[in-house]
Amino acid sequence: MTINNTNSIVPPYLVKGDLIEIIAPARYVTQEDINFSIKLVEKAGFKVKINSSVYQQHNIFGGTLLSRSNNLQNALDNSESKAILFARGGYGTIQIIDKINFIQFKNSPKWLIGFSDITVLLSHIYSVFNIQSIHGPMAFNFKRTNLNNLNALFDVLQGQSKNLKCPSSKFNKTGSASGTLFGGNLSVLCSLIGSRSFPLNDAKIVFFIEDVDEYLYHLERMIYTLDRCGFFNKVQGLIIGEMKNILDNEIKFGKNINNLILDIVDKYDFPVCFDFPFGHNRNNTPLVFGANVKLEVNKFDTNLYFHNEY
Repeated sequence: MTINNTNSIVPPYLVKGDLIEIIAPARYVTQEDINFSIKLVEKAGFKVKINSSVYQQHNIFGGTLLSRSNNLQNALDNSESKAILFARGGYGTIQIIDKINFIQFKNSPKWLIGFSDITVLLSHIYSVFNIQSIHGPMAFNFKRTNLNNLNALFDVLQGQSKNLKCPSSKFNKTGSASGTLFGGNLSVLCSLIGSRSFPLNDAKIVFFIEDVDEYLYHLERMIYTLDRCGFFNKVQGLIIGEMKNILDNEIKFGKNINNLILDIVDKYDFPVCFDFPFGHNRNNTPLVFGANVKLEVNKFDTNLYFHNEY
């Protein structure tokens, strides 16, 4: 099934032999960290561009601010590569986002692939340029990701994506919704509110979120922030992925993450799905950021349909 969204810009799909470039705009990586991913991309039939700058380290970052900015700019402008696979998240993308000139990328878009801290870029190119991307495994994560998710990533890059299904959770709120698939790492998204990297239009959104290593009260604060700024008024459906290693204080907060979210969003008339397989986990399903989707949360399962399937 070809992904097709008439409301957003779809970068050209890849064919075997196309070039995928790997860069590190946030936290640093070593060659050992991403050797597996390089071999797997090549085994899938694609060429890989990688140079020594990928392995730069400046404190926790993959190089100085200037070198990371230049590497991202060059990768976006490189007419030979058809996709950029980001090496790793961590932190650092927000430091360079406003130093990038997106004019050439806007005129000749390509697929950007990543999650976590790379949410900054995915949200930015959707919010400013209405360009689709892929929320999915990065090079650093390949050896920690289920093979079926990696094969699905290569399918999406070639324009083919299966509808997604997962078992029901007892916390789910049933219903159906249609809209543009938007989301990513909750902490990163909340840091973008009020900037041009966060959607300000009135588009109907199917919102997906994940996070890792956050305290329960931090998560509640962020959900309240989205509520109070009016963002949930445009949300048609909510998908919660992996909430990994959620922390609590010595004196217990008194709620789990599921109840915490439901207590805030229950006043809205949209379906809510928990435990969808994406995020900081081995089961990190690639999601087409910016695609038109239909979400159906039923008693026994949850289904996410892409545009041409409904």
